[in-house]
Amino acid sequence: RETMSICGASDYAVTANGGDYTVHVIVGIDHEGRLWLLDLWRGQTSSDVWVDTFCDLVRKWKPIGWAEETGQIKSGVGPFLVKRMMETGSYVAREQFPTRGGNKAVRAQSIRGRMALAGMYVHAEAPFLADLISEMMPFPVGVHDDQVDALGLAGQLMDRMSVGNAPKEVERKLEIGAIYAPALPGMRRR
Repeated sequence: RETMSICGASDYAVTANGGDYTVHVIVGIDHEGRLWLLDLWRGQTSSDVWVDTFCDLVRKWKPIGWAEETGQIKSGVGPFLVKRMMETGSYVAREQFPTRGGNKAVRAQSIRGRMALAGMYVHAEAPFLADLISEMMPFPVGVHDDQVDALGLAGQLMDRMSVGNAPKEVERKLEIGAIYAPALPGMRRR
């Protein structure tokens, strides 16, 4: 995590208990350009719930940027979101991307290209994995596409980002001879 460039993205919905889901994703890019889905939140909730969840994710992951669509969020919930961000110390640069027409596959093209080249790594026991797979498999003809939309926004933001930093290996000279080895957990110098 410490070596990744981390960003977030949201596909917002405005109707609670039905319709579309609001989805927040946290994506990391490691030093080799590999894509990691680190966290995902999905809910059919009122805006106060997903705004607080957004703020929680920003504080937890400290992303360098956040992607969202232009439209209803900017004019409707935008002022409330900014207010809650300031109240909770949840600071992140938000970037709005225009909706790319009605073609969902075109909107997801940036993330699709990254995934086709290098895959997307997700922890096998991630609590959101089953729902994510269920949505991605029939895309673009499935019932819901909110997770794909959020990932597509993350892909657009990542097109403007650089890869993460390579981890630095700390080498320590062992006391026996002139052998060098990477530091091991729990290893102390005497």
